[in-house]
Amino acid sequence: MQELFVRTLSQGLQAFMPIAAFLAYARVSRRTGMISPAGWAMVAAALLTVPAGYFFQHTTHQAGFEALLAAATAGITIGFWRSMRSDSARVPLIAVAAALTLVVVRQTMEIEVVLQAALVELRSLEATVAAGGAVICAACIACAWTQIARRFSMDALHHATIAFVVVFLIQALIYAFHESAEARVLPWSDVLHPASEPYGPEGAYGRGISLLLFALPLATALAIAVRDRIGRISVGAKGPVYASAGFLFLACVALMAAEGDGARAAREAASSSPSPAAMSSVTASPHLVFRHTGVDANYNMMTVAPLDRPTAGLGAGLRCERVSFAAGRGICLQADRGVFTSYKAVLIDRALTAIGSMKLDGSPSRSRVAPDGRVGAFTVFVSGHAYAASGFSTRTTLVDMASGDALGDLEQFTTWRNGVRFKAADFNFWGVTFTRDSNVFYASLGTGGKTYLLKGDLALRKLTVLADNVECPSISPDDRLIVFKRRVGSAANAWRLYVMDLATLTARPLAAETQFVDDQAEWLDSGHVLYAIQRPSSATSDVWVAPVDDSAPAHVFLPEASSPIVVR
Repeated sequence: MQELFVRTLSQGLQAFMPIAAFLAYARVSRRTGMISPAGWAMVAAALLTVPAGYFFQHTTHQAGFEALLAAATAGITIGFWRSMRSDSARVPLIAVAAALTLVVVRQTMEIEVVLQAALVELRSLEATVAAGGAVICAACIACAWTQIARRFSMDALHHATIAFVVVFLIQALIYAFHESAEARVLPWSDVLHPASEPYGPEGAYGRGISLLLFALPLATALAIAVRDRIGRISVGAKGPVYASAGFLFLACVALMAAEGDGARAAREAASSSPSPAAMSSVTASPHLVFRHTGVDANYNMMTVAPLDRPTAGLGAGLRCERVSFAAGRGICLQADRGVFTSYKAVLIDRALTAIGSMKLDGSPSRSRVAPDGRVGAFTVFVSGHAYAASGFSTRTTLVDMASGDALGDLEQFTTWRNGVRFKAADFNFWGVTFTRDSNVFYASLGTGGKTYLLKGDLALRKLTVLADNVECPSISPDDRLIVFKRRVGSAANAWRLYVMDLATLTARPLAAETQFVDDQAEWLDSGHVLYAIQRPSSATSDVWVAPVDDSAPAHVFLPEASSPIVVR
């Protein structure tokens, strides 16, 4: 829950510190007429947070919406900075209230989404306490600043407010840039988005900057107070400004050093793999292979655990965006995130050690290995297809797990529908699942705004359309049923799990799970499925389990995990 607390604390500071800084400056500078708009803004924010959170949760353009709000916040911050430099500046009070409301609601709507998920969806007391405690802590810090500011001179508070404005403006600009790249509205967004990830809302630097919203103004005010008290230091008219810049530089260096320590800890954790004896004691019996998603030194670590004790996991040393495994062979899809991010598929053996790799043309999406371990498949998002308005599409490759040779891209197969050849320029394939006979598989096809269920024959290199509105199928161990996700709304994440009988091709909703699910499910046994659900506004996912006969409600099977694979 530490990651949830830190993330929510960062959002709370971004919501409450602007109001605190504004009130403190207005009081000390004797602009008392600006205090009432701040009160109106707080009331308006309280009323708008829940509806804004609902809209944000259900919009299909979350990244674009966040980028727009961050850009607007940057503009408002620049306007406030200019007003500080001119005593004659006159801004309509209603405009001040509206601007402050936007700045606050921009973050409180995301906090509302997190609290609603923790309290209503997850029904987790621990998560609710972590998020709620972070909000209270942020509010107390903001209130503390309004009281501390009364003790400083006008000059000290003026420069402290400038320090706050500089940090807040830099943060807003970084967020606007990062979210614009995520929304794919910038050139080279596929490179810029991962490169700016550490500085975005989920990154270590991005969250660290939020702490500077309080720490840097306080340090600046204290420095000037000390200067005034000593009285013998001549620093010139711009000395306090240089001092603020120096504090900002030192704080950034400290953040980078802290991140460096974290990176070293991560490398040390990766290098300290468990002994072969410990690993074999787990893999000798039915077990679970999954990706750890807790935001700590083991983030993205491929982990194995006994099937009957899934929380007793051992890190296998490899970091994966997606993992699959069967019959002694597996695939780990990796991302090397730097200024220029690269991707590869690592082939692993029975001991979960790397035995080969293949360069990938895009970011990892899905992966599966056939039950007999002979054939594997992986899907990536790629760029450069002119038919796609966004410039992105998917590519699905089959691979010989013994030799590591590619067996072909599904776009090279012939596709048939209603007895005739079916072909279009915008074909996208993903979500392969293999039957017990690895020559036969099922997959999804997207074209013309529709999705289809395909049955594939590897030997014939043939794909046949069976049904429509089916994505990411997963076939049961007895080859009778598939669980898949079906779009049920216009929101970006509006998928629900369905169950289909392959003999009749009749489908029904998986009533045991009422949440939206964006994942390719895995069968725990013949009657239950596993799947990952990402926590709202978090990089952490949890693995849930649901019975396919709807005999009980879904519940969390394994916290802080994703990409579950059952090895029987």
